[in-house]
Amino acid sequence: MEPTKENTLYLPIKQIYFDAIIEGTKKEEYREIKDTTFKKYLETWKENGEEGFMFEEEKVNPDQELDIMMYNNGVYPFIPIEYNYLYLAVGYEKERDTATVEVTDITFEIAKDKNGKDVRFFWDKKDGFRADENGDSAMWNVVYHLGKIVDLHRK
Repeated sequence: MEPTKENTLYLPIKQIYFDAIIEGTKKEEYREIKDTTFKKYLETWKENGEEGFMFEEEKVNPDQELDIMMYNNGVYPFIPIEYNYLYLAVGYEKERDTATVEVTDITFEIAKDKNGKDVRFFWDKKDGFRADENGDSAMWNVVYHLGKIVDLHRK
């Protein structure tokens, strides 16, 4: 299979991480799933003016509201967009290092804080966010497991 616009995700990346991927020492690329970015990473649906997320129903805790930040007993039920390749570009200059890298798997992990603990919290309209290791919400990362370098361009 060849990289196409439909099966390849474009990601800007810092030089240090780009170099580690090219050298083969960095085998995964992480991206935080946020309200502003989830459509790049998760399958969604749109019908009659409404939209939502595609998810595996058997993985959803029925006692928790369906949300991209739901803790859900540490299981992320949403379905990733099945990219076959990442197109990585260092920074935003026209002349820059770029690479197309094969994606061998896509998984999800709860983000960790600087002490290695899960980033969990409670949220409500009155008090906003409150960090709590037992929170019913969590920050999630999509994890792209990387394979071979398909194309490499050095500036």
